[in-house]
Order: sequence, then structure tokens, then C-alpha cells
Amino acid sequence: MNLQLTNQVDYAIRAMAFLAESEKGKWIPSSMIAEEMEISRMFLSRINMYLGRAGLIRSQRGAKGGVMLSKDPAEISIHDIIVAVDGPILVNKCLETPDKCTFPLSTQLGTFWQSVQDDLVDRLKSASLKDLTG
Repeated sequence: MNLQLTNQVDYAIRAMAFLAESEKGKWIPSSMIAEEMEISRMFLSRINMYLGRAGLIRSQRGAKGGVMLSKDPAEISIHDIIVAVDGPILVNKCLETPDKCTFPLSTQLGTFWQSVQDDLVDRLKSASLKDLTG
């Protein structure tokens, strides 16, 4: 078993990093992002929908349209992007429904998994798009 982020998260971070590197206030065509970052246009369209709903990007239709970041890259955390496209981070199912995890040592293991999750979430919240794109 691998503990890794989904392709959707990977592509969302790629797209957001590309936007962070683009000229501020300029609409960037999704087709350009898809081509440059090697993402399926259809998949990127769905990802953009999630990012837009989360308020991370703005979009405009038409010949002069595209997408752009809705905030400064320093104000967008990697955690924001992950949660926007995949929902809350959960490293172990017992953290979501602890009352269903009543096996021996479930309390001790739950405490461990909670600390792992807290460390991961804290790290992802402290890393911004600006940090990634330097």
C-alpha cells in the first residue's frame, strides 16, 4: 500500500504553481496550463471547478478568458489546494469515526494517528505556493 496524494491533487498543485509563476492579473488559458504542465484538459477543467469553488482561482470565459489566482501565492497553502480538490486529509479511518474503532489498543493507536495527521496538516498549512515557486 502506498500513502500518496491523488493525481488530482498533484495536477492541482502543478496548475496552481504555474499560475503563481504567471504574470499577476493576467488571464491564463487553461489549454496553456494543461499543455505546459502535462495535464489532461478535461481533468484540468474539473480541477479548476474545485479550485474556483474554494475561492483559490477566478475564471473568465471567452477568447480573452482563462484562469488566475484569486489571492497572492503567499496566501494560498498547499493544504488549501489539497482540501479544495480532495476534501479533508485523513490518515486513518478511525480518526473519522472513532466510535467504530473499538479494538484493543484503539485509543493508543488513534492518538498516534492523530499526531501524525496534525503534523502533516501543520506542515501543509505552513507551505505556500510562493514557497514552492520561490
